Amino acid sequence: MSATELPPPTELTPEPQSRPHDASSKSMLRKMTFGFLKLAFTAGMLAWVYRKIVLREGASEIWARVEQLRWEWVVLAVVMQLCAIACSAVRWQRLLVGQGIHAPWRFLSGSIMIARFWGAFTPGGFTGFGGWRIFDVAKHTGKTARATAVIGVEVVLGQLAFGAVCMAASIFGFSLVGLRGLLMVNGFFVVVISAGLFFLARPRLFLGALRVLPQAVRGRIRSLVDAVMAYDGKGALLTQAGALGIGTHTFNNLIYVCAARALDVELSIGTVFFGSSLQIFATLIPASINGIGLRETAAVALYTTVGVALTDAILIPTVGFAAEMFVSAFGGLVFLLRRGDYAPGIVVEDHEREIPAETDSRPVPKALWPRPLTGLSTGLAAGMLAGVLVGLGEAAVVVFSGGGRSGLGVLWYGALAYGVFCGFAGGGLGFTLALTHRWMRRAAPSSAISYSRMTAAVVAVFGFALGAFRVRRDAFDEALVWKSGLGLAVLSGCVLAASLLFLLLNRVLLWAVKRRVGQALPKIWGSFAFSATLVSFAVVLSMFGSQASSGTYVSREHGLPVAAPHAEDAGDILFIVVDTLRADHLPSYGYERGSTPALDAFAQDAIRFDQAFANASWTRPSFASLLSGRHPSSHGVMSKDDALPDMVTTLPEVLRAKGYRTAGFVTNFNVGPYYNFQQGFDVYRYLEPEFVLGADDASAKLLLVQFLRQSIEKVRAQLLEDVRPGTAYQDAETVNRHVFDWLDASRSQRPRFLFVGYMDPHDPYFVHPYEGSGYARAAHQRPSLEEAPELRRLYDGEINFWDRHFGLLIEQLKLRELYDEMTIVVTSDHGEEFGDHGGFWHGTTLYDEQIHIPLFVKLPRNRRGGTVVRHWVQSIDVAPTLLRQLGLELPPGISDGDLFEGTDRVYAWEHHEGNELEALRERLGTEERKVILANEGNPRGLPPVALYRVDLDAAEQHDVALNAPEEVVPMVEALRTAAEAASVGAVERRKAQELDADAAERLRQLGYIE
Repeated sequence: MSATELPPPTELTPEPQSRPHDASSKSMLRKMTFGFLKLAFTAGMLAWVYRKIVLREGASEIWARVEQLRWEWVVLAVVMQLCAIACSAVRWQRLLVGQGIHAPWRFLSGSIMIARFWGAFTPGGFTGFGGWRIFDVAKHTGKTARATAVIGVEVVLGQLAFGAVCMAASIFGFSLVGLRGLLMVNGFFVVVISAGLFFLARPRLFLGALRVLPQAVRGRIRSLVDAVMAYDGKGALLTQAGALGIGTHTFNNLIYVCAARALDVELSIGTVFFGSSLQIFATLIPASINGIGLRETAAVALYTTVGVALTDAILIPTVGFAAEMFVSAFGGLVFLLRRGDYAPGIVVEDHEREIPAETDSRPVPKALWPRPLTGLSTGLAAGMLAGVLVGLGEAAVVVFSGGGRSGLGVLWYGALAYGVFCGFAGGGLGFTLALTHRWMRRAAPSSAISYSRMTAAVVAVFGFALGAFRVRRDAFDEALVWKSGLGLAVLSGCVLAASLLFLLLNRVLLWAVKRRVGQALPKIWGSFAFSATLVSFAVVLSMFGSQASSGTYVSREHGLPVAAPHAEDAGDILFIVVDTLRADHLPSYGYERGSTPALDAFAQDAIRFDQAFANASWTRPSFASLLSGRHPSSHGVMSKDDALPDMVTTLPEVLRAKGYRTAGFVTNFNVGPYYNFQQGFDVYRYLEPEFVLGADDASAKLLLVQFLRQSIEKVRAQLLEDVRPGTAYQDAETVNRHVFDWLDASRSQRPRFLFVGYMDPHDPYFVHPYEGSGYARAAHQRPSLEEAPELRRLYDGEINFWDRHFGLLIEQLKLRELYDEMTIVVTSDHGEEFGDHGGFWHGTTLYDEQIHIPLFVKLPRNRRGGTVVRHWVQSIDVAPTLLRQLGLELPPGISDGDLFEGTDRVYAWEHHEGNELEALRERLGTEERKVILANEGNPRGLPPVALYRVDLDAAEQHDVALNAPEEVVPMVEALRTAAEAASVGAVERRKAQELDADAAERLRQLGYIE
């Protein structure tokens, strides 16, 4: 029985299939008007498609290349498009049969051509290509739900087929995306295919979704769900459709293979086939109409990496797209020729199937509606328990990742903070859900079900956030961009994991309630009692770890015995590192606008090293080199989650073994005990910033505390214009106070080694005396070049502030009669950039503004005071020089450099924020050269190879790599030799520090993370 012979269904009333021959003149006018509109619309769309193909931007520059096309391959590309359309038409026909809709081929072929015409200028999915077919079938059958279900299942099968084709072709993609890229592509499509198969295998699960919908629309949605369920048990039909989908995508890829052949591009068929998959995948991003611009961008990014010329990389997708649009343009002709009274003769089985679904609903009595106050109490209880579980979980990670040095007090703080926060959030959510469900007149679920679902949901949400953060940080070194194909794949995996966590926890809580184990939990007092018990347990555990957070840390000594001092008259040693202090901003290094009277006076008693260089340009690896005398590649502290390995013997460890009393005072989180920098110190104190909500350093690693802290400080800075000192680090005045106390307390314990890390020149930059204003990298990641002079002025002010307190330190040493016999080292870990090479801050280049550092060494009784040494020295030379001055044997693995002998080769290495950099400064006769290597596509945008004559171009403004290629090769070879030498004795990198969402925010406050 044809659709036109059946009574009008209730789901959709179809339009009349014909008009009477004696129609009025008004009706004829309407038909003519509609015909002219169709003609105008078709012509306009054809012109639009033509403009996008032939007149697209930049086309005039590549017409010469187009004239050289091998047209036989272009024709073959058109044939591939026709084959793809044929596969799509047969797939559509099979899926329609699954819904009991039998359409003739003349209808299917014409409709799919019109759909392709529409798809040329509209997004995909349920608009354009899919939307027209839904409309066309529904118009002639009245079965909107069935037509929609067909396209929905087709989209799912299409993604499965696309994933299968991409995975099969990935064996040819190594040259394009590398091993890591192939693993991520295949991992993403494994998730997609698994989700699609689950959807097709369990369509009845969608019946459960009906319960969350308002009563008024439940009947209509039920029709769509029933339509999807029509495929239940029809595995053979779905297999046929899936195979046809693979055929469709295979032929689509072959279009671009033919395009490459038409251009005589020297790439293998497999490489272009896989690259075509990725460029088609890029068009799925809903950022343009039909993917125009995205496929070209993807093709350029892929093909230029394997040596394809830019013009050819653009033309491969352009020619392929032109072949597609040539075929699609005929759909406009079919649309124009189709008459308004067109009757395809479609046959529909089981025409009344949708009618029972519309009446399958009964009103819910008012007495069963949810009560907002009950939702409030249930949500409050669920949120409290979820918060305690999340808080304990994240706190446990902080304790475990810190090796016990973070302190166990974070356990009770995490449980309490998250419990309170999530309790209020859960209460508000429960009240809102109950109120909205009451408006929808839905029946209230049981308290146990609501409680378990909400608890599991809160835990899953926080699990997703923490999981995504850790994957991006640990697996991708923070180089992953969420708004990319790879980023979306990672997020999809995190969503899947969070969903499984929700299902598991929900099932466990329901089981507990059914077993009466948690019968009291849905009540507020029950949940509060349970949460309080967990917090109490955490407090008890934290008591056992109270020593870990006391500020006193003792490290392993690698078997080095503790002995008496090497010499009876051995003097104290003071090792000062001023964070972010560049040499050329000090008057003693020729800077005219600065003011450092205390340091200038100290320089008269010390030896100043004019050409001192750091071996890295950010804090942690540079500090590690200063303390260990090793290159970063040797001591293993290179990326953000690296800690100083126990196997590395540090300067304080050697001195402590020889009878020195050792102490360290730092205020930079990067060198705190969390990263194992306390090795060899009897006392090592990390002077914590002033945290919000009474948190200590360990508790401040919790994601919630970081979020609240960031929010509070942002409000202060942006609304109140109040930037408070002490929130990122403690200033020199505070550091000095702790130093003076320790000097007095350890007066009888001689000799002593004192390590002090100041941080004042590091941002945030404050106006002194403090007036509440400041400038921080955390809030200004990318300053404009116009701001550089003001930032330099603030930076100079911070240096002057530190200098005043350095002067007070020297005064106190003299008052305590320590100064004359003391060995004092003053240096820096790295410098700072103020637009010197187009950027700001530090850690992303190895230019001299970031690695040329000051270095002063005052020997006992001021020997050689006022001397200026002009040969090259580096950070790794400091520790071995101090040990030699004391007559001590150098430990294994330490550099054999000497500050008083210097070097003709300085090697620096960096791996930070996605920038992998190496630099070598070398003296060749009278020439001084410096080569810098950078990874391809580095975020900073540095050239892969740069070469400078630093003796003639101290500011490194003139890259001679392009003009003197004969000089590049020997410098690169020398760099490789230096890199191998730097790695001798390398220890295994220690990555114990899981950088909770936690430490990441601490680094964000210091500006290291955006």
